[in-house]
Amino acid sequence: MNRQMNLSLRLAILSGSLVLLSACAPFRTADSDLDTASRQIATGNITLSADSSRIPQAAITPRGDFLIAGKAAALSAQQRSDVLAYRAQYVEIAQQGIAIGHEGVDVGRRSMVPMIFASLFGASDKSIDASMDKRLAGVRAATARLCDRMPALMAAQQRLAIDLPAFKPYATLTQQKIDDCRQDALRDGSAADD
Repeated sequence: MNRQMNLSLRLAILSGSLVLLSACAPFRTADSDLDTASRQIATGNITLSADSSRIPQAAITPRGDFLIAGKAAALSAQQRSDVLAYRAQYVEIAQQGIAIGHEGVDVGRRSMVPMIFASLFGASDKSIDASMDKRLAGVRAATARLCDRMPALMAAQQRLAIDLPAFKPYATLTQQKIDDCRQDALRDGSAADD
């Protein structure tokens, strides 16, 4: 009987190891996708959209050009400076969000083995979910802190909309969106499933 238990345990470990090996690729892909997004945000155009589908898409280039439907709007030196300041703030917040994404991927990667073994040895879905929620608490807190930076971004959007009227349709960040961001960040997985 003891030998049979050892065999069962070995099979369980082997099975878990195979699952781990097959699951490593999504984590690498997620990290790679986040790295690609980080590079694109830092060096590419930032795409802006309005709340209305009738308003053409806009973008801010790394040089501070404000493009509407692909055409550069005429900017004064002050407006270009304001566009660049807004872009820098936007990029900083986006990069912080990407860093939090990497943290989330790392939590998933480090949680895999314990979750597999908990599942193999009969832990309930509820206890596995609770364990994962506990592991993600730091990521949620970091995301909430990121949401706390959004009022400054909204203020920058509103200032830019005053200084550059063509930007106004793209200043779509609202207090409600900021509040939703924070609430979503702090909501645990079980609340999201209800």
